[in-house]
Amino acid sequence: MSAGGPLQLDLFAHREERVRSVSDADGDHGRRISGLLSMLLPQPVDVVFTRNRSTIVSQRTREGRLQLRLHRIFRLADDEVLGSLARFVGTGDRAASRRLDRFIAAHGDEIRRRAAPPRRPGAAREPAAPELESVLGDVVDRYFGGELDVRIHWARPARRRSASARRRSRALATYCFEDSTIRVNPVLSAPAVPRFVLEWIVFHELLHHVLPVERAGARKRYHTEAFRAFERGFERYEEARRWEKENLEWLLR
Repeated sequence: MSAGGPLQLDLFAHREERVRSVSDADGDHGRRISGLLSMLLPQPVDVVFTRNRSTIVSQRTREGRLQLRLHRIFRLADDEVLGSLARFVGTGDRAASRRLDRFIAAHGDEIRRRAAPPRRPGAAREPAAPELESVLGDVVDRYFGGELDVRIHWARPARRRSASARRRSRALATYCFEDSTIRVNPVLSAPAVPRFVLEWIVFHELLHHVLPVERAGARKRYHTEAFRAFERGFERYEEARRWEKENLEWLLR
């Protein structure tokens, strides 16, 4: 059950490990739903909740078990809706599909909403535009299936001007593996920066989130051949790289 949209990169195998299962994210709801559906369907059901805003329900069978990916709005579903879900998944029942459509439409605001990361007390207010959460949501939906658990905010100037801090201040964005956070250089909030460029920068950092780091002894390789190949999947790759190259100096002066 999908709203359609542009072709997504085939990153499922890489991101699958990073999608939180119901056992550690929404355990009580997941066990209730998987238990009921396992009784209504001819095979055991595993449920994973997602925040995918374009594909609300998807399924695949693996090793005799039905793996069902549901938007988190189904935590609110009653037994009637779940019965319709079982009939839709099991037989493609049209009446059940219409019932699910009404349930999804009734929770449209929750599907579209993305919670902003919490601000620390006393933290400086971030630049208002462009809206980073909106950019992140659009890029995740367009290229990654809407399922990445990543935070984003504007970077703040480092108090201590160490060599590493100076290098970070020259970067347009960074990705932190420890807390799955993208920090974007505030220079990109300038009105002269096109939105597709900011989307490109966020897309690049999201690739760090989903692609493994290659290790050779003590050395780590972040921008591997596979990484560079996936980069070219960005819709306006050449245009974005060209704009970045031509404008980097005035952005970071």
